[in-house]
Amino acid sequence: MKKIFYITNIFPFYRKSIWSKLISENKYNFNIFFSDQPYSNIKPFTNIKSEKLHLIKNYYFKSYLIWQSGVIKKIFLEKPDIVILLGEMNVISNWVISFLCRLLKIKIWFWGHGIYGNENRFKFFLRKKYLQLADKQILYGERAREILINLKFNIENLHVVYNSLDYDIQNKLYQNLNSTSKESDCDIFKIVFIGRLTKRKKLDLLIKAISLLKIKDKIILEIIGDGEERDNLNYLAKKYSIREIKFHGEIFDEKIISKILFNSNLCVSPGNIGLTAIHSLSYGTPVITHNDFNRQMPEAEAIIEGVNGFFFEYDNVHDLADKINLALSKNIKRKQIRKIIEEKYNPSFQKSIFDKIIIDG
Repeated sequence: MKKIFYITNIFPFYRKSIWSKLISENKYNFNIFFSDQPYSNIKPFTNIKSEKLHLIKNYYFKSYLIWQSGVIKKIFLEKPDIVILLGEMNVISNWVISFLCRLLKIKIWFWGHGIYGNENRFKFFLRKKYLQLADKQILYGERAREILINLKFNIENLHVVYNSLDYDIQNKLYQNLNSTSKESDCDIFKIVFIGRLTKRKKLDLLIKAISLLKIKDKIILEIIGDGEERDNLNYLAKKYSIREIKFHGEIFDEKIISKILFNSNLCVSPGNIGLTAIHSLSYGTPVITHNDFNRQMPEAEAIIEGVNGFFFEYDNVHDLADKINLALSKNIKRKQIRKIIEEKYNPSFQKSIFDKIIIDG
């Protein structure tokens, strides 16, 4: 039986489902090494107990993870068949581990973004060299795969595993909401955002775009999350005479989140979107975000123009207003919106990719 070491930074809650499936597989022995230290406003999840979950210590320099202790010794002593590392070149211990695995003839895989596409020359050169240390790349999106193919990486060693939330729980909540929902004659539109309230999310654009709409008095803006921009957004909502803005704060109860997302007409993330796209689409709510993929997260690929959402021109508030207006005028069926989640962006599909490349590789 193949032994796999997956060495990552922390255990974010959204990885609970896919990690549970991987460590429960009996066709291979999948071990995960991570830290329980908080990182970048993400509180680690540590409630799963398993002999295949191993705590390690992370060391940071100016908020960048640079070293993970104990794993080099563990690899040298146990000599696993495969070591999977974060695809992040700033982790110096990953460079050392990669060279060690080559010496010990252990297969080395990277799980990450690949090439982002917005690197300067030096960062591009260094990231490319780092990625070339691995035998395989496990990537979050098709765009990253295409970039690496164009850089002459072996196509057979590039595997897109996408990303996911806890689909099983969310699907049950969706089915329950969908079976009990009724058609509403209410002439009010609800637009939602879920995520950290930071400047990079550009929520000021959303408020300004709503203010440009003829139907702005019929729109309620609901915001799930918290952050340093909350007071500024509240000020802007008053300045631009937004009918109503609801700040729900941070919510960790998925039942509450599911109701807000399901009952919203549209989810808008004017900055990069990430897993917000997956969260919203899982409940059949269409999504709008910007169209500059050099500045986007890979989950933006789940949005199919006109099918389950729309893209607006980066930083163009007038185009954002037009796309909001267009989206609210459409009657897109929830089944159509959720299709991409059911097909690709779920833990079961992710695990099927891992099963194939681990067993075959």
